Amino acid sequence: MSGFEMREEQFLVGRNGQHERFNAYLTGQSNSGQSIWNIYGTAGVGKSFLLDSFCRKTRLAGIPMLHLDSRDFNHKGEQLFRQLLDQLILLKQDDEHGLQQQPLESCLTLLKLLSQRTRVVLAFDTYEEMGELDGLLRERLFKRLPDNVLLILAGRYKLSDQWILSPALREQIHYMPLGNLTDSESESYLRCSGIIEDHRITRIQRKTGGHPLALSLAAAVPLQDEWAAPPTDDTGWFDLLVKAWLREVPDVKLRRMVEAAAILLHVNREVLTFIMEEEVDDLLFDALISLSFVRKTGRGWMLHDLMRIAARKQLEERTPEYFHRLMGRAAYYYADLIRQISGSRSTEWEVGELFYYTTGNIMVRALIQSSSRGQYAWESLTMANIGEGEAYLRSRLEAATPLSFSGADPETEQTYHEFVAKEDMKLTIKGIDLHTLVRLDRQGVMLLRSGSGEAVGLASMIPIHSETLPYLKTDPFSAPYLSSLSTEELKLLAVDPPGQSGWFIRTIDYKDWKNVNLIIEAMYLIFSYLCSGGLFIASPPPLEFFQGAHLSMGFKIAPGVVHRHYDGRTLTPTFVLDTRGEKLEAFLRFLLKQGGYSSLAPSLPTGLLERLTKREREVVLLAIDGQTNGEIAKTLYVSEITVKKHVSSIFVKLAVKNRNQLIKLFTSKP
Repeated sequence: MSGFEMREEQFLVGRNGQHERFNAYLTGQSNSGQSIWNIYGTAGVGKSFLLDSFCRKTRLAGIPMLHLDSRDFNHKGEQLFRQLLDQLILLKQDDEHGLQQQPLESCLTLLKLLSQRTRVVLAFDTYEEMGELDGLLRERLFKRLPDNVLLILAGRYKLSDQWILSPALREQIHYMPLGNLTDSESESYLRCSGIIEDHRITRIQRKTGGHPLALSLAAAVPLQDEWAAPPTDDTGWFDLLVKAWLREVPDVKLRRMVEAAAILLHVNREVLTFIMEEEVDDLLFDALISLSFVRKTGRGWMLHDLMRIAARKQLEERTPEYFHRLMGRAAYYYADLIRQISGSRSTEWEVGELFYYTTGNIMVRALIQSSSRGQYAWESLTMANIGEGEAYLRSRLEAATPLSFSGADPETEQTYHEFVAKEDMKLTIKGIDLHTLVRLDRQGVMLLRSGSGEAVGLASMIPIHSETLPYLKTDPFSAPYLSSLSTEELKLLAVDPPGQSGWFIRTIDYKDWKNVNLIIEAMYLIFSYLCSGGLFIASPPPLEFFQGAHLSMGFKIAPGVVHRHYDGRTLTPTFVLDTRGEKLEAFLRFLLKQGGYSSLAPSLPTGLLERLTKREREVVLLAIDGQTNGEIAKTLYVSEITVKKHVSSIFVKLAVKNRNQLIKLFTSKP
């Protein structure tokens, strides 16, 4: 092996399982009976690099390897078989009878002779570009290969369709998916590339996600200050990455759809049709989801993170107005979806998607993008398992952890760092009486369990209704706000159970506040309640992290409502969010405005305009913007009674029964 080849091997990190299997084949220790290996993965993941390593290993072992790349010959059967025959002849198999046959038969004859004295490896790279040759190769060559020949097919896609219809052929296939490198593997690669500074390694790992081509391109950036510079200075290698992926998307319409999909966290046909403002047919959508950088998820499909970020970045730079339009359309899509399903099922996922487009909080946006949930589950705390809840609280006090985690928004490269000392983190469970809370309402306390069944978190979200209000009026953390309400406002809260008018968030606590996955669970727990229609009251410890988190979720500080019950000294505010009735629309409009999409708000259709007076049109637009009757009255300098009369007239003229129907009339199709 030459010095260059030895250096190439040093850069091959990870892929240990693939190498172990190949080495076992070379030494005759493999007895799996699977003679077709399918190496597959998206562009730049290292398929060709792995095949090159296999070539070097076979040469050292004295085993012949025939290696063809579909990009190296015209895609005609005759040409392919001649290419293979040329390689066989170079191996000095000069059987005259074999060479007098047709190229395919000559190949099979020589392969049979060669395999009688040694193992043989036959590898095809870029197999996804074989097109119609796939059937020819499978039926006329591959099925007739001698037993001692290992066939390796490397491409962007997993073998399917005709490959798996035949049980005999299917059992011969061993699938070898290639994914991104782990952090430790990425670090090994970067150190091998001469990058030894820990801060540079961490930033490149975060930016590339361990994608091999991205790592290679990032490591090739000149050793100046590029990786400490603003993200816009890194567009060179991002562009190269996009080009590598888009080679499999020659169709202009499909490329436009890929661009639109890049601004979505989750892709489905319905949302694509909405944001692109045109019908997406079955054929085109099927072409999109079959691309190698698109994968199926529980919520539709997703673009590979790097492809999504790179394509999104490119779209924003080249066509900023179109980019903003797509983002706004996506935000309106999820806001409208929440309007439709609120009250009928949980909206936690839809709220998370909406926050991705509208939040200005770096941490929240980053956590939504990194969310990989499913390893934890909430369950109600009852008198039957209350012992576990008490054990959890004791453990938290005895082994408190600081809140400490850092990260970055992968799209903007903006970073965040949060830290709260462990003594302060004990405040989150100060004064919690589980027996009282469990007796108060059976839905009032929950335990969070890990996959192994361990209790790793506890939350108390107390429903507000006629049976819990007496307690909440005396609780030192909820009483200050409730005592500020009028008699009429309190009556509205005193609904009969099992209904509730809202929730008092007593605490959301975790065993390990350094575990970012637990923080994500807290965020989505809040998301699951936000748009269900209720008054939310919270008075978390007077720490910047908790106050910032509540404000970023849309909570407001209740004016003049404070207490000192956490430490007896520090003034602690109360946070309130109201999404009851029409106020849900106000909350959604607030989020859309926060995201900068108010300019995309729909204008009144001409047909509807003709039915309304000038003043009524003004009232409708303000109502769509989320204003209450009182707020509209102040904006227009009229009395609230006048506004109510206008609203009643509008309902009659537009044949709607309430504000929600009015708003949907204009917001469902922005």
